Amino acid sequence: MGPLSRNTSRQLACDCVLTAIVMDENGNPLNLARTARTVTAKQRTALTARDHGCAFPGCGKPAAWTEGHHIWHWGDGGPTDMNNLVLLCGFHHRLIHHSDWEVFIGTDNHPWFVPPATVDPYRQPRPSHARAGPHIA
Repeated sequence: MGPLSRNTSRQLACDCVLTAIVMDENGNPLNLARTARTVTAKQRTALTARDHGCAFPGCGKPAAWTEGHHIWHWGDGGPTDMNNLVLLCGFHHRLIHHSDWEVFIGTDNHPWFVPPATVDPYRQPRPSHARAGPHIA
């Protein structure tokens, strides 16, 4: 298959389960550890309670149609913690990975989205889609 580009490697790392293998100088496995990057059931429940579905502004697809996205990329050391996760539908998950949109958790503990300059030259942060009151998860 050959070498992978950095972008392809990052996308694969986002959608995979990674097994880290420590090897000696001769290529013999010394340690085999499984590192989880997936959202736990309890985290999923908490994300659903906070985001109510796809958090991208104007989307709102139901939580059942979403994936947990690492804001600080998991492949770059980002933790699988609530303050580093946001629910996104498949379309918006890919958009965040392949465009200049940015997402962060604000001081209000909700996701905020920063559009690229091509959408908003001032790059004003936009609040997540569903923010009002509690919803049934």
